Amino acid sequence: MRVYKQIRQKFKNLRQDESGQFAVWAAIMGIPLLVGIGVALDMENGVRYKKNLEASLDAAALAAVQPALLSDAERKAYAEDVFYNNYPEAKDSGLILNTDASREEVEMTATMDIPSFLGGIIGQDKLAIREHAKAVLTKSDTICVLALDELGQGTVEFEDDAIFNAPTCSVQVNSSHPSALISSVLTPPIARNFCSTGGAVGSYYPRVKTNCSPVEDPYAELPIPDAAAACDERFQVVIRRRNGNGAGRAYLESQLNETADGSSIIPDHATLSPGIYCRGLEISGANVSLEPGVYHIWGDLRFTQNAGVYGDGVTFILKGENNRLLVDEGAQVWLKAPSSGLTAGLVFWQKYLVLRDYLRGIVANDPKRLIATSEINSGGGLHIVGTAYLPNHKLIVTSENAVSSQSPATSFIAYQIEFSGKTNMQVAVDHVAAGLPPIVPYTDDGARLVD
Repeated sequence: MRVYKQIRQKFKNLRQDESGQFAVWAAIMGIPLLVGIGVALDMENGVRYKKNLEASLDAAALAAVQPALLSDAERKAYAEDVFYNNYPEAKDSGLILNTDASREEVEMTATMDIPSFLGGIIGQDKLAIREHAKAVLTKSDTICVLALDELGQGTVEFEDDAIFNAPTCSVQVNSSHPSALISSVLTPPIARNFCSTGGAVGSYYPRVKTNCSPVEDPYAELPIPDAAAACDERFQVVIRRRNGNGAGRAYLESQLNETADGSSIIPDHATLSPGIYCRGLEISGANVSLEPGVYHIWGDLRFTQNAGVYGDGVTFILKGENNRLLVDEGAQVWLKAPSSGLTAGLVFWQKYLVLRDYLRGIVANDPKRLIATSEINSGGGLHIVGTAYLPNHKLIVTSENAVSSQSPATSFIAYQIEFSGKTNMQVAVDHVAAGLPPIVPYTDDGARLVD
């Protein structure tokens, strides 16, 4: 308290001093005070401008990296339009804006001069500030439903009483149609993301992102694996059935019972070996086992309502012009894709081929159009671990009852896809839990700031 009184008395004495010393002292002390006030004002002003610049650059970079159908020049112009719309006062400020834009990333740098409160003291009327933003496409979301049709309406559709729940993966629609994605179900479909190159109709959770990039077919260039036999009149063998003592016997397809359309019928307790089935395959028997490997099917592949099938490490290739995959209501089907090799991750693979050309070594080009409709009834005991890949088919996933169908890792890639009836699809993509390689593709229509 004594010190405080002493200081107070000294200031009182200075105020009463008429010798001029207080004025000199005040002048000396006033200069640092003015500088300090100027520095504080310049800092506050600079922070305000920098925040505006940073927010506007971030918003512009994120917005411009996402649209799919822009050239680099259009993307650059779009980024700068978004920036100035967010920060209109920057147009007449002498700001210098540099933008580099590509499909994968947008990078922006802005430099501008702001007034300095210290200009009269330090001899510099302006202070330069600089901010930078960079946004890139993300490819972290696994796609578990991909429709390849680029023009059609309703290329992915949810209808009737279908329930779709895929919280860990994304739905991707490549069609540019305004109604490329349609939902008329009571319960909105759920996914990590819904992304459409065109538009969407109906309710979804979360809301659909539109104007997304088309995602390339991840298996378009996959070569057809070799088979041990060819489909000709001399050699149509690869079905093996076990007898009581575990021995096996190989059968010619002509020795098996046939359906009306000529498909081979697989009876109860059969064990099938990988190979070629030249007139299609109908599995109607219970307790049918599939040995690991690739099954080449010319004609329809059908699992009837009485079928009970188990296969670990299997891929069915549907080879032909319009053959179909049919899984009837009530079929008990447990199939898992190979974890390695050429067909790793694929349970079903539809490949457009013309037999007469293929036998001469000619592989037809993918027609990129709809050639057939396949149908999977999800009720009963359907358990598919891996990808159903049908690039020229409309795949209908339906059910007559509300039994939930799920597995640790499933995905559907087709020309068009429909979830209908009372199907209740619980879709996940945990490839580690499933023992499969990572499921592809990944969506590239998210965006994140990296700088």
